[in-house]
Amino acid sequence: MTSPPNPALTEAEQAAFLQSIARVRSAAGRALRAVQAHAMQGAAAHGTDANVAAQAAVDFIAQLHKGLDTVAEQARATGPQPACQAGCAHCCHLRVEATEPEVLHIAQHLHTLPGADQATTLLRLQQHVAAASAGTTRQPCSFLVNDRCAIYSVRPAACRKAHSLSAVHCAEQSPTIPQNLRLLVDAEALMAGTALAYRDQPLPASAHELNAAVLAALDGTPLHAPSALLRWYRGDEGALALRTTLP
Repeated sequence: MTSPPNPALTEAEQAAFLQSIARVRSAAGRALRAVQAHAMQGAAAHGTDANVAAQAAVDFIAQLHKGLDTVAEQARATGPQPACQAGCAHCCHLRVEATEPEVLHIAQHLHTLPGADQATTLLRLQQHVAAASAGTTRQPCSFLVNDRCAIYSVRPAACRKAHSLSAVHCAEQSPTIPQNLRLLVDAEALMAGTALAYRDQPLPASAHELNAAVLAALDGTPLHAPSALLRWYRGDEGALALRTTLP
């Protein structure tokens, strides 16, 4: 996660990119430790479940997402305008990856939906993962509904970073999509630095295919078995492994 996003960067730009990652890693690490400590203190003071620290660690991922949204806004204000707009969903048919805290954040959001919506989403996820297992490589994301993202407010960093300067290139599935290099560099630094900050805890923060990982996070566990959240917080790299057989 520490490789420059574009080999066209000069040596000086590559050095600056790595320095940015280090700064994000340091700042995010301090903030992440602080929110967990605060959560633990609150739990102790109110006699609540100490597992709130795990929840605080998941909630912290929203800080990365806010940073990415700011980077995207700044890029639109100062650079070439992206061709992306509501209803344009070409990139929503590509593989998307998300880290453990992002996946758990999305799964928790889904748990707040009405029961019927949860059931529909679960079915879409199961169908998507089954199709992928059968070899289907290009299919709509499970969260794409009427060409709109159904989890837009909690979408992962990869989706927040994604953009194109040419809708034509996207429609034609061009192997190269023109993008704003400044946006990519700044976004990659935020993403890589934050992932390293999580790992320093140590908490897993690796890339997982979005649909399969969210399905695993929603997957039922045997009676008395720890949830995906707790397994992740205990450092289990397999916390998002599917445990049930797909229909």
